[in-house]
Amino acid sequence: MSAPFAGTLFDLAGHVAIVTGGSRGIGRAIAERLAQHGANVVLCARKEAAAREVCDMINDRDGGRAIAATTNITRAVELDGLVAAAEAAFGTIDILVANAGLHIHVGPSAEMSDAVLEKTLDGNFHALRRLSQRLLPGMIAQRWGRIINIGSVAAHFGSGIYHSYTLSKVMAMQYVRNIAVEHGEAGVRANTISPGLIATDMAKDLLDDPQALSAEMARSTVGRVGRPDEVAGLVVALASAAGGYVNGQTIAVDGGQTIRYVA
Repeated sequence: MSAPFAGTLFDLAGHVAIVTGGSRGIGRAIAERLAQHGANVVLCARKEAAAREVCDMINDRDGGRAIAATTNITRAVELDGLVAAAEAAFGTIDILVANAGLHIHVGPSAEMSDAVLEKTLDGNFHALRRLSQRLLPGMIAQRWGRIINIGSVAAHFGSGIYHSYTLSKVMAMQYVRNIAVEHGEAGVRANTISPGLIATDMAKDLLDDPQALSAEMARSTVGRVGRPDEVAGLVVALASAAGGYVNGQTIAVDGGQTIRYVA
């Protein structure tokens, strides 16, 4: 196989990544681009057929190899199985991309039940925490590791309707900062990427609503919706030697929406 990125700052040959939610949208783009740059990828998704389709496409190309691991990220026992399968296939996992997430309630805070909050936290915070705790010893032992949390710009603002979602994303963001401080000197780099509006199935309802889309675009500094590859590109940078001096940061990939004030 050819290795077009060998010797570059973006060379990921010899590294192994778990990507949760890797069968579609942003997660699929991340898995594809990590493998393109040489990483072996364990693609975690709930639907086996969709995950295997992405793996087959990756394995038909030059670059890293990919396997699928069907996993419900809200279940701790399945996360243990995911790590075991990944280690059996490739050895030490030194890149974690926590991309999968849940957004199951939209409405007033009074309607945010315990069950909704607990399930959202399981998907958006505890999966990141559980996987990090499982993988960090190996990263520390080899003095190299990357934890990349995919957050959301929604967690940078207050919201009257996205209560459980934004709470869980803020918790994950702070956890990543704490890990960066605790383990930075051991060679671990932990960062959050906060996408804005990206053209994915999750955003379809908003993209199909002209009024809502217009309101969203009013803050854009680039005048368009983002693409999954534009998130994946930053993941590759943070996962590789190119991101070696970036630690504990939250980086918005949002077309500049979070920096623009609209009267």
